[in-house]
Amino acid sequence: MTTSFKRASATLAATALVASGLAFGAVTPAGAQEDTSCVATDTITLLGFNDFHGRIVTNRGTGVLPMATQIEQIRAAEGTDNVVVLSSGDNVGATIFESMVTDDAASIEALNALGLDASAVGNHELDKGWADLSGRIIPMADFPYLAANMQYNGAPAAPVAEYTVVTKAGLDIAIVGAITTGTPGLVSPAGIQGLTFSDEAAAINRVTEEVLASGAADIVVASIHEGASDAMMAELDDRLAAVFTGHTHEEYVKALDGGAAVVQAKSYAEALAQIELGVNAETGEVCSSDGSIIKTFPEVDLNNAVVAEINTIVEAAKAKADEVGLDVIGEATAAISTPDGGSNVRDTESPMTNMVAQMFFDVSGADADSVIGVQNPGGTRSSFDAGDITYKEAANTLPFANSLFSTELTGAQVVQVLEEQWQRDTDGVEYVPAEGVRPFLQLGLSDNVSYTYDASLPLDERITSVSINGKPIDLEKTYTMVSGSFLISGGDQFYTFADGKNTNDTGRADLEAWVEWVKANTPLSPDYSKRGVAADLADTALVIGGSELSYEFSNLDMNLGEGDNVSPKLANSKITAYIGDVVVGTGTVVDGAGTVSISLPADTSIAKGTHTVRFLVEASGTEIFTQVDVLEGKDADEKPTKPSKPRPGLPSTGR
Repeated sequence: MTTSFKRASATLAATALVASGLAFGAVTPAGAQEDTSCVATDTITLLGFNDFHGRIVTNRGTGVLPMATQIEQIRAAEGTDNVVVLSSGDNVGATIFESMVTDDAASIEALNALGLDASAVGNHELDKGWADLSGRIIPMADFPYLAANMQYNGAPAAPVAEYTVVTKAGLDIAIVGAITTGTPGLVSPAGIQGLTFSDEAAAINRVTEEVLASGAADIVVASIHEGASDAMMAELDDRLAAVFTGHTHEEYVKALDGGAAVVQAKSYAEALAQIELGVNAETGEVCSSDGSIIKTFPEVDLNNAVVAEINTIVEAAKAKADEVGLDVIGEATAAISTPDGGSNVRDTESPMTNMVAQMFFDVSGADADSVIGVQNPGGTRSSFDAGDITYKEAANTLPFANSLFSTELTGAQVVQVLEEQWQRDTDGVEYVPAEGVRPFLQLGLSDNVSYTYDASLPLDERITSVSINGKPIDLEKTYTMVSGSFLISGGDQFYTFADGKNTNDTGRADLEAWVEWVKANTPLSPDYSKRGVAADLADTALVIGGSELSYEFSNLDMNLGEGDNVSPKLANSKITAYIGDVVVGTGTVVDGAGTVSISLPADTSIAKGTHTVRFLVEASGTEIFTQVDVLEGKDADEKPTKPSKPRPGLPSTGR
């Protein structure tokens, strides 16, 4: 099934609603017949990005300068009169330090210089409220902000427009925008009083009908700050020629039933979505809509006038950041670091990565029994040395300005996330050590979580116990995981996060939350307590007056390097086992390894039943918990045996 758009008159536009004429080439849906009567005489190239979040600094070939270089090369090849550049929202908010210190003015100025044609409004455009968007951001922007589904006190939310029209290849193209209906849950309610957000697809369809019926444009393109769910795809008007989406930080190329390409290009100027429309400039028909994602940008070309202008803006922002970065926001009693002070070592725990995870937990207003803060080691890029903590140091630690996200996983999925620390490809094949390959990434976790593991076991069977707040994890219970958007979306091969339910953008940037947390908790000190330890767990039965049980632990010390910005090493020396307040065993720790045996004398005050054994490792403060069944001697013959593969919910560790 195909549809065409005609020019000039409402009569022609109305005729086009029933005439079959829009043939989409490479993305024509299965079963549809391509309309060979539509002959393309020209090509219009639509370029789109989404969730830019102020990425004005080049990082590993991404950012505004590489993206601008790519766009300028396409303009040179296709002709400026044939290229449209769009954003699908979240240009500002949750931005990197260099943009944040300018109140994101540098990001808007850079997009102005880029020649952005239009942008959907994203929820982060409302981080500081409607007054900021309408009174500061929009007047600063040389491009229109669009949201057909946003109303203010029941009327169109001017100066936000429902759509704008650009002319390319002699054809008028209406760009219709929409913002996610989830916005009220992502920003401060006080800042958006009077604003309402209606269904995205319904608003896009309404404006599409109005534009085509009136002849206001030949072609309609949508830019929506929301992911292309199946429900939305089913609802969108098939007369749309192209759909750009955002908000979910995904990468895809899809198609509506009518053939229009539907795209999203990840986030943070890491990729660029491209839809090429084959058009007949005489009739106004769209003959094809072909979507693709540009994943690699060229080297930055400062000889290009547009790129050079953007670079001037970026350099001024960086100078401002250097100035503001000297502001002191806290104090460290000793260095608080990653394993090496930087980001090269990612296969061991560190005080800094665990501290970031703790921050995620704390700022969520967390419940220690059901919320887990988690941080990927590659997301923690720097460290604090002893003394003053500056704004710039905090920004260098979390430089990616991820949005703060949460998602819900079952206990079984939490265990699987921990299993995925042993990295594997999408087919489940375990990585092996090689140049550029990291076979193990150890997560940072909030201090209400801990686990034991045995790396000698098969893949996906290595986590031998997990506890939350000192209790065995409940495999059926739902737990809320809090982290940056990168990890929650399944980044770093932690695939299970992408299967989470009720995934939510909290509306905060991790850096903003981090700075506030540092200020609130200063002075800070390194926490050497481990979340994950290697263990050989004993039988689950402890007989009163009977034989002792032995537990072997290793990797109890944090493996830290040397340097002024690396936490001083701390060697553990002792491990004590408790049931309640009763000491039931002691052992020594040498080079991070220790064995402790526990036993109960015949006159023990500890009653029969299931008890928690708490192992306290000193001087780090690491706590390990495991469950035992205390039996009387006459019950010894009936004691349970140690399972060949302990699983979470049996023996368990904690804090």
